[in-house]
Amino acid sequence: MNNINQRIRDMVMLAVLVLAMALPGLASLPVIDRDEARYAQATVQMLETGDYINIRFQDRARNKKPAGAYWAQVVSVKLFSDVEKRQIWAHRIPSVLAAILAILATYWAGRGLLGREASLYGSALLAVSFIFVFEAHIAKTDALLLGFSALVLSALAVLRNGGGRKAGVLFWFGLGMAVMIKGPILPFLLVLCFAALLIWERKANWMKPLMFWPGPLLFLLIILPWTILIWRETGGAFFTEAIGNDLTPKLQGVQENHPGPPGYYAGTIWLAFWPACLFLLPGLVFAFRAAKNKVGFDAPVAKATRLLLCWAVPFFLVLEFVPTKLPHYTLIAFPAFALLSGAAVATMIKVNEFVFTRRLGAVIFAVISIALAAVLLIAESYFGNFPTWSFLVLYSGILLSLFASWSLWKGRALHAFVGAITTAALLNFFTYQFTLPSLKTLQISAQAKEAFAEMNIPTPISNMTVLSTQFTEPSLVYRLGTGILLGKADERLAALDLRAGDIVLLDRNRKETEDYEMKLAEKLAQAEICLTNLQTIKGFNYAKGDAVKLEILRAEQCSAQPDTQALTTVPTTPKAFEPTTTKPDPLSPEP
Repeated sequence: MNNINQRIRDMVMLAVLVLAMALPGLASLPVIDRDEARYAQATVQMLETGDYINIRFQDRARNKKPAGAYWAQVVSVKLFSDVEKRQIWAHRIPSVLAAILAILATYWAGRGLLGREASLYGSALLAVSFIFVFEAHIAKTDALLLGFSALVLSALAVLRNGGGRKAGVLFWFGLGMAVMIKGPILPFLLVLCFAALLIWERKANWMKPLMFWPGPLLFLLIILPWTILIWRETGGAFFTEAIGNDLTPKLQGVQENHPGPPGYYAGTIWLAFWPACLFLLPGLVFAFRAAKNKVGFDAPVAKATRLLLCWAVPFFLVLEFVPTKLPHYTLIAFPAFALLSGAAVATMIKVNEFVFTRRLGAVIFAVISIALAAVLLIAESYFGNFPTWSFLVLYSGILLSLFASWSLWKGRALHAFVGAITTAALLNFFTYQFTLPSLKTLQISAQAKEAFAEMNIPTPISNMTVLSTQFTEPSLVYRLGTGILLGKADERLAALDLRAGDIVLLDRNRKETEDYEMKLAEKLAQAEICLTNLQTIKGFNYAKGDAVKLEILRAEQCSAQPDTQALTTVPTTPKAFEPTTTKPDPLSPEP
């Protein structure tokens, strides 16, 4: 009974820790371009149309990932919000729940493999880690994939300890859900993991419960219904595009401007896994020592570390040679790294071990922590409001990180662990609750929605045309409405039919704006339509790295504004009209 109560207390503490990291900023952090905005908008269109099979972004099929993440968002929005409200926090709840699942499953796996202390330390470190907390805030696939991947790892941990058929069924359930979230990613990791284990151990008796027939049947029942329906709906085009146009190009070359050389993940893991990176090197040394123990090859700790190493290392190494790279691609390997780091903490609390690697880890952690605090200060000062107390918070974070580093250097592992957790909790809370929501200069789509509200134009827009062929980020569609006209300027102009009251968005910082404006003027002159500047939004498009000066223009009959210089004919100068109101420039100093 005491053991059960202890487990319950541990799991409650871990769940509370995840919520403390994931809930701050969940509602105030604007929708993030581009992936989150695309997932959220595709979910909106499922709710608007009632078509839950096809995945679409405006009028284009989004044949990239299965429907699992979209369905989770659909349920969440229906339960907690309304599609017309465009509340991004409702789309993010599945990621929060998946983050809790990931930590509890990691704890469950670690407790059976390495014991309670290592499991608790490792799970807590993962719960506050940089990329984990970020994905817990974002409405897309990665937190969901991590949750079900950790569930599969926990099932394998039970099987390694002699577990039976129930663990096998749980394995297939988690695998089926992971496939519905992100296709072949987890199956690919498992192929590498099982191959490495078979080569290393030359035995597979422990995997026999995976052949218990209800497990594979459950897997098929999870993935086949939607697979058959989407095949019929698209004539197989979904799979052709998902494999041929999304997955394969990423394996063959750089896609979506995300390059990286071999060694990219070895370099970025220190930030992605921060603050757990403080114990990563000792954890890897612990694992290799235990796994290579020839005297106790079948000892529980040796079997445990071999499973964790084979789960994480082959997948990690293969991704190093995939040309397209992003830091979160290795996230599903992090539960294994976290448990090994927790084992190192538990070991160092008891004995003075891993002297060189722990001191190297301490130095790396201190450098990363200081750099992270500096980046937050720079971001606030350049893109946000930079409140005076920010410096005090970030300075406190630096001092806590130095305390953790110094403690580990001196061999005080428990003090280092507490210092690392406290540092991460402070900086994560501050970042998501205050810093990121305050960066208004980066929130162009949110500014556009606010401008529409000030002009008494309700959103999402349904009774007018909005043309924006120069600022085309997916967040603008999510904010303003599915019917907003994006796309190539020439194609839109060819079929354009603006009427009085419609809206045009022009980016004055684009080099081609003058030529585009002349073509637009010619098109509008035929219908005697003029444009009046209502507001100007200035900001920075972080998705492209460009400054933006977005003018919101309203179409009116030229006769209705005889005193306003407007776009009625081909302009002779780049400045075709005068703005009536202009928002303050957030990049300019206050007078």
